[in-house]
Amino acid sequence: MSQFEFLLALYAIVAGLGLSLLVRSIGQMIEARVRVRLYWVHTCWIALAFVGHVVSWFVLWSHAGHEPWTVLQALLLLAVPILLYLISHLAVPELEDDRVHDMRDYYYRHVHWMQGLLLAVLVLGTVAQYVIEGRPDLSSPGVVRTAMAIILLPGIASRRPTLHAAQAVGLVVVMMLAISYVARPIG
Repeated sequence: MSQFEFLLALYAIVAGLGLSLLVRSIGQMIEARVRVRLYWVHTCWIALAFVGHVVSWFVLWSHAGHEPWTVLQALLLLAVPILLYLISHLAVPELEDDRVHDMRDYYYRHVHWMQGLLLAVLVLGTVAQYVIEGRPDLSSPGVVRTAMAIILLPGIASRRPTLHAAQAVGLVVVMMLAISYVARPIG
């Protein structure tokens, strides 16, 4: 087993846990649909978390030929799915009770954490790319990370619904660009 395969296995476990948590939470929302008031901005964040998990896994593949791996490089790469797991955890409340859950209220209670964690994912992904490759990432994925970070910054400081609506639209557009990169063949 190569060092990359070893790292890939650990990455897959953490990313798989995050995806599993997110899918489980969506299932709970479907089961509790009569008690859940949806909010489209919150729904965009759920989609963003899901796509973030998938895209990060594909980005990891771009390092398949890298050898040797340092602990710092591995930690920087593994921080991404760990933070995405936390975003997945915050994306949907526990719906085991019999209360009505307003996703708009829930979103604004957790928005600073979710956006701050996503910003940390982007920053750590950029730092990891630099530490592994030894140069700044000026490729299309690097531009996508930068655009997302710029879109996120105002939302971390403000709770204005119009700002978050515009931000959700911007993030979904950038997310679609990220999906177009994933649509390309690996390798």
